[in-house]
Amino acid sequence: MLKTGLIKEELIFTNIEAKTSQELFYFIGNQLLALDYVKSTFIQAVIDREKEYPTGLALEEFNVAIPHTDSVHIKQPFVAVVKNKYKLPFVHMGTDDHIIDIDCFFILGITDPNGHISLLQTLMERFNMPPFVEKLKKYEGRDLFTFLQTSL
Repeated sequence: MLKTGLIKEELIFTNIEAKTSQELFYFIGNQLLALDYVKSTFIQAVIDREKEYPTGLALEEFNVAIPHTDSVHIKQPFVAVVKNKYKLPFVHMGTDDHIIDIDCFFILGITDPNGHISLLQTLMERFNMPPFVEKLKKYEGRDLFTFLQTSL
């Protein structure tokens, strides 16, 4: 289970209309900045890290990405979840050029430099559970928040 409070209803974003990954990062970064979760350096840092260490994951019928950056850019820990209206091309984790279309984004903000490992492990375990992925696909808004609060 995730540390209580990492997922908050104010950090669940559905039906976002970003047309590019950069547009998505600016949208979520500005939301997180306004809510005082991140420093002003967060947006560029997450863009740069995604280029160097891609976070796209191909699941059976639903692809996710787990963008994150160093703890120096984070003010308070969080997990933000974004379901964009359009699938966005991202590079698959562990490759330099294998492009997959992403359905859902879990943006991580971890203040403990070593804390992201256990969080990533939890997410990866859940992403390998078909019932979890089915509900992740299905739920929106408050239902998505409630589901994630009880499932992670």
